[in-house]
Amino acid sequence: MTFTRPSVQTELDRFFKAIAKSAESFSSISKSAFTQSRKKLKPEAFVELSNSQLSNFVKNAPNKRTWKGKRVVAIDGSLLNLPFSEELRNDFGFVKNQYDEIISARCSFAYDVCNELVLDAKIDRRKSCEKDLAFKHLNSLNPETDIIVFDRGYPCQWLIGLLIKNGFKFCFRLSSAWKMAHKAFDDKPLKDIDWTIVHRSHKGLDKLKKLKIPKQIRGLRLLSIDLISGEKEVLLTNLTNRDQFGLNDMKYLYHLRWGVEEGFKSFKKVLHIEYFTGKTTKAIKQDVYAKVFMLNLSSMIRTQGLYKSNTRKSKKRKHKIKANKTQVLAKTKDFLVDIFYSINIRCLINQMIKILSSRMEIVRPDRSFPRIETSSRRRYKNLNSKGI
Repeated sequence: MTFTRPSVQTELDRFFKAIAKSAESFSSISKSAFTQSRKKLKPEAFVELSNSQLSNFVKNAPNKRTWKGKRVVAIDGSLLNLPFSEELRNDFGFVKNQYDEIISARCSFAYDVCNELVLDAKIDRRKSCEKDLAFKHLNSLNPETDIIVFDRGYPCQWLIGLLIKNGFKFCFRLSSAWKMAHKAFDDKPLKDIDWTIVHRSHKGLDKLKKLKIPKQIRGLRLLSIDLISGEKEVLLTNLTNRDQFGLNDMKYLYHLRWGVEEGFKSFKKVLHIEYFTGKTTKAIKQDVYAKVFMLNLSSMIRTQGLYKSNTRKSKKRKHKIKANKTQVLAKTKDFLVDIFYSINIRCLINQMIKILSSRMEIVRPDRSFPRIETSSRRRYKNLNSKGI
């Protein structure tokens, strides 16, 4: 879980030194022994660990955050670059460019944006459908308490129908491919209208029949929001109570979706997920689910453990303050072995919170920066592990 960029052997030596009773005399194991041992560990063990972690959060967290009494869940996916091996090439798929073959997997999160927690994570083949992965997330969500937010790549009639069928509230952003939805606001002052989806082509009709989704879906709401950039944002939702969910509320709701993008950023840039510790399918899944546990643990420490300190110090300042995500993740890694092996965990957590409380940062409102366009070509990252 604490692995970043050092080699596997270096991390093994550090781990056994950390848990040794004496720093002068400790024994480690070889990389080969570690490889043989991890073959006996199912990736699902980390999934169970994360589920237990989330259940404890729901029962005991003192500062659970919601929006209008609901948990806002953003579903989104990203591609993860994988090391080269024939097993990964066959199990996850690849693409070719003018330089080499790039093996990658599709990772999908159901992300609680208010509490910054990964509620469910899926990893599948590169060419797997994001919509299918989104539907699989529903088993981990609650239609009574959750509002699901999707980006432009997800809207389709069968998914919308299944969400309604399962009792979920949702908000989609519609791409320009939904021409009828965008034309509904042409030359009209209205920004909020009732809408019905009508299936007009033969494409996808068999899937609708198989899933028992009607050709017409009524009871939907279409909203047009003007952005600062001049772009028009069209949202589709079944939150039809306009008194409770006004136009500005829906604009803010979709804005909350950005939290899942920040989650993937931490997952890749801070936890260095693409520096995998192995070259087998089981090792890849172990790394992904272990890093999800780490990401959630650091979020809980930051949003719950640092909450009182944050509140107390904010009263004396002009601007609000918050903990630096990267710093919290770094300290969670540093203290992780001690947290699992220490007798007095409470004392250890308090010490960690004391350190982090002195490194709070000012929240400066209304700051925005232009997006930096980067190359679309995904580069392969060299592993520090060899032959695992």
